Amino acid sequence: MWIHEAVKKALESNKCITLPEFKGTAKIKPTNGREKCIVMEANGGNPSRHGWQPRAKDLIRNDWEIED
Repeated sequence: MWIHEAVKKALESNKCITLPEFKGTAKIKPTNGREKCIVMEANGGNPSRHGWQPRAKDLIRNDWEIED
């Protein structure tokens, strides 16, 4: 799905988003808070302290997925 669709669903269900090549290894928790978007391991460990900085090609992909 497109990133805006994935983020909307993730926010509604308190979940994360990921891409196929990162499934099972990394995920992104979208927020509207000071944390911005938090990158973490798939198990929720090692959350970053900085907001995610996507590349343009990340934003135009249509294969984003919802992850717990």
